[in-house]
Amino acid sequence: MGGLAHAQTSATPNTWTWPAIPGCLADPEIQTQGTTDYNSPICSVYDRLLASGEIDLELRSARRVNAEMDGVLYPAFVPGTEVVTFITTDKFIGSFTGTSGLVRVSGRSISARSGSWWTTLDNVSQGGQLLDAEAIQRKLALPSSPACIAYADSVRPGVRAYMGVVAPAFGQNGGGAEFWFPPSAVIATKTAQIPGGTACDSN
Repeated sequence: MGGLAHAQTSATPNTWTWPAIPGCLADPEIQTQGTTDYNSPICSVYDRLLASGEIDLELRSARRVNAEMDGVLYPAFVPGTEVVTFITTDKFIGSFTGTSGLVRVSGRSISARSGSWWTTLDNVSQGGQLLDAEAIQRKLALPSSPACIAYADSVRPGVRAYMGVVAPAFGQNGGGAEFWFPPSAVIATKTAQIPGGTACDSN
């Protein structure tokens, strides 16, 4: 993502391991080597999607979605889970505001505000406070430590999007919630400093 960006780099060894699988998004066709977590916070994100007024929700195998995503070195979504695909409507952003609003992290302000991979604020917070840069890097399986967090203002309606579980990558655990939107579908103007990260630039 700037962050959730699953960048192509041949220098990083693939150390993928099976994480816990959220019970709400476990793929019934795949028996995983990981455990099943029926209390996963990913399920509350899924519940918000179900209650958002989106009428074109579909569950697809992460294995198939990953295969369709060109340029991804690691699997983007955890194999053994299902990915929620949906078409955004005007009602979508109303279900993802405040503490559950969409955010994106990156090393620079400009790349935090633009990009396809997003998560939710409560996914990178605890007790109302942002996690530190190292914890966010682990949870979102980022290739480098993030410095800036951007807050989404709106999401363009009528675009196909995905929501699922971050797969381990770049030696990081993953396991957080991630959204993928087409380029320029999410508008964000506000950025802030991530605790423990390098200085977030103003550009």
